[in-house]
Amino acid sequence: MRYKVPARFWDDFSDRCPCDGDPEVEMPNEISRSGNRVLIEGTDSQIEWLRSDAAYYCHRWGPDECPPGLKTSAAATIRALAAPLT
Repeated sequence: MRYKVPARFWDDFSDRCPCDGDPEVEMPNEISRSGNRVLIEGTDSQIEWLRSDAAYYCHRWGPDECPPGLKTSAAATIRALAAPLT
């Protein structure tokens, strides 16, 4: 499925994703960028990995030291993943 997600959280997730090189848990594919949005495509398990990471980051018990706006972008990512593109 395809989704438009915020670039801020996507870039952070992409930089630190522990799934690099693991064929079982590959990253969703970045299709294109437009402004502060990124069009991605992935399997259900890839998207769930991203959603789970975003949920951790936007939770009040998530990481304390985040770049400005990352928690807000994580919450926006969860909302974006609830609305796949057709």
